[in-house]
Amino acid sequence: MIALAFVLLAQATMPSPAPVTGVRTPEEIFEQRCAKCHGSDGKAQTKKGRELKAKDFTKPKFQQHTTDKEIVDAITNGLRKKKMPAFKNKLSPEEIEALVPFVRAFEKSDATDIDRPRKAP
Repeated sequence: MIALAFVLLAQATMPSPAPVTGVRTPEEIFEQRCAKCHGSDGKAQTKKGRELKAKDFTKPKFQQHTTDKEIVDAITNGLRKKKMPAFKNKLSPEEIEALVPFVRAFEKSDATDIDRPRKAP
């Protein structure tokens, strides 16, 4: 019984496991690595984005004509003509892959609400 009490006491005083660090969400990665040019909203209307003519991820043309593989390749290897740096030595393949659906989410899902008149109630 005393041994059980010591075990329970030891477990109660043990520190909680440390939170996992170093794991970043796609949002965090985008803010840290991409937003300077592409903007937090994906529209590329930052000073740097306008200078470099960075891609506007909200444009249907970009979303419809750019494959997921092309997005991965651009992030991994950069785009020399656009002066986009390569991130293969800064991001893991998993982090790069995780950015694809994040970039896709910039597509104007509410564009139909903006471009079309609203229906009367």
